[in-house]
Amino acid sequence: MKRIFTVSMAGVLACILMITSMLCAVAAPQSTVNGVEAPVGSTVEYTIDFVSHKQDVVGIQMFYKFDPKHLELKETTFDIFPSATVNPNLGGDGMIYMNYTNPSAPIDFSKALEIGKLQFEVIAEGESQVEYYIQYIYDYDMINIYDYTITYSLSVDGEAKVENKTPLLADINEVLSIVEDANSFDRGDFANNEEGTGSGIKPTTAPKAPAADKNDQNDKDGGNNGLLIAGIIVGIALVAVIILAVAKKKKAE
Repeated sequence: MKRIFTVSMAGVLACILMITSMLCAVAAPQSTVNGVEAPVGSTVEYTIDFVSHKQDVVGIQMFYKFDPKHLELKETTFDIFPSATVNPNLGGDGMIYMNYTNPSAPIDFSKALEIGKLQFEVIAEGESQVEYYIQYIYDYDMINIYDYTITYSLSVDGEAKVENKTPLLADINEVLSIVEDANSFDRGDFANNEEGTGSGIKPTTAPKAPAADKNDQNDKDGGNNGLLIAGIIVGIALVAVIILAVAKKKKAE
């Protein structure tokens, strides 16, 4: 009888534990980062790798963009750029600015190297994204590098979820709508492509012809009309002179 009771209690406890774990699993707030499930309270690590197919890198200026309502930035690591200046999440704007220049120590990116690593804690359920935008990344001659490949990786609580995929490129127009001084914001000269690759050719943009000013056009039209009227008056005057001369000649005869 005692044995039956013990077995029964063990079964009840096992059921309780199972039900509790199931309820916890159901109740755990869920979130996604770049489309990957990341429960609230989990740690997300985001890294970007860069390959330069021709030149070494001596400088870079870029920013990351994330949603501070869902993600709390815990750490930024830029080991490959030891003296980089990093300004993370100024005023809670969800922007991480990074700048580095050292012409005396070019970095060989002929093989994929990690530009930087960001670590976040998921603080609220919902969908969020981590994006990037490069303003400049240049060689020894201070010329932007256009032949490149960029990929990213993402892990949740140390478990790899994304590896060597094309990262999400921030929409610069959206960024300009949230930064404090959009007029002085540096868009840069780097050829960012959504595909995460560069063709090796600097993009050229044909300058647009300035639109004609309405007032200038009106002035021009007014000037043309004035010349036309003046010409008509001069023509009438000449005709009048000729008629008078002919009349005088006939009278003299």
